[in-house]
Amino acid sequence: MKSLVKFKVVSFKKLISKFYNNPTFTGFIVLIILIIVNAVLQPRFFRSDIIKSNFMSFTPLILVSIAQGIIIISGSIDLSVGAVMSFYTVIEASFMNDSIVNIVFLVLLGIIISMAIGGFNGALIGALRLPSFITTYATSGIILGSAIIIMPIPGGYVPKFFYRLYRGDIFRFIPTPIFILIISLIVWGIVSRTIFYRYIYAIGGNETGAFASNIKVSIVRFLTHLFSGFFVGMAGLCLLLLTAAGEYRAGIAYSLNSIAAVVIGGISLTGGIGNIWGAIFGALILSLLNNIIFFAQVPSFYQEFARGMIVIMSLSLATLSRLKELRSI
Repeated sequence: MKSLVKFKVVSFKKLISKFYNNPTFTGFIVLIILIIVNAVLQPRFFRSDIIKSNFMSFTPLILVSIAQGIIIISGSIDLSVGAVMSFYTVIEASFMNDSIVNIVFLVLLGIIISMAIGGFNGALIGALRLPSFITTYATSGIILGSAIIIMPIPGGYVPKFFYRLYRGDIFRFIPTPIFILIISLIVWGIVSRTIFYRYIYAIGGNETGAFASNIKVSIVRFLTHLFSGFFVGMAGLCLLLLTAAGEYRAGIAYSLNSIAAVVIGGISLTGGIGNIWGAIFGALILSLLNNIIFFAQVPSFYQEFARGMIVIMSLSLATLSRLKELRSI
C-alpha cells in the first residue's frame, strides 16, 4: 500500500515537473493571471453572453495564431497572413448575395484561395530556398494591392442572416465561434497523429539533419504553408462575420499580432520548439490585454504604450523556461 502511494506521489511529481518545463507553462500562468484581472475589472466577465462576445472577437486571432504557430514551428515565418485575411473579406463581400449556394461556394472558394496562397509561399520558400521573411513580405504587398484594386473603399455586402450565425449558437448551446475553434482543433488533432506532424518539427529543429534523414524538406514546407492556409482562411471567415464587411485593412494587424502571440505562447522563432496550445494561449493573452486596457480606461494616447510594455513583459516571462534550459546545459 505504501509503495502504491509512493508511486502515485512520484508520478504526480513527474507530471508537475513535465508541465513546469513545458514551453507553454509561462504562457498558461500569464493567461490565468489575466483572466483574474479581467474578472476584477469586468464583474460580468464569466457570464455566458460576455464569454460569447469575447470569443467572437478573439477567434480570428486564435485561428491565425494557430496558422502562424504551424509555420514558425517548421522554421519559417509568414508576414502575409493578415493580408490574406483582408483579401478574404474583400472577395466575399464583393460577390456575396442572399443565395445559400452562393454563400457556400464563396466561403469554400475563400478557404481554397487562402490555402493556394499559402502553398505558393511554401513553394517559393521550399523549392527555391527563398527566405520566408522577405518572401511573405513581398506576397503580402501583392495581396494587399489586389484587395485595394477590388475594393478601395470598405463595404460590400454580407447577408444579415449569415453574419448573425456568428452571433448565435450551434445546436442551441455551443456559441458559433467556439464551435469553429473546436472543428479547427479536431482538424489539427488529426494531423498531429500523422508522420507529417513529426516532419514539421524535424525541419524546424534541424533542417540539415532532416534532409540527411531523407525527409523531403521542400515538399514538407509546401504542405506546411498549404495546411496553414486553411486556418488563415478560417480566420478570414470569422473576421468577415465579425465586421460584416470587406476591407483591405481589416486583417493587417493580425500578421504581427499572430507572431507575438506565438512567441508569448512559448514557440521558438528558431523553430522546432513549442506546440499549438502555446499559440492559442498567446492569442488569448493578447486579446485579454486589450480588454484590460479598455476596462481600465487607459487614455487613448497611452494605450499603444501600455500594450507594448505589457507584451514585452509577457515575452520576457515566456523566455524564462528557455533560459533555465540553457543554464542547465
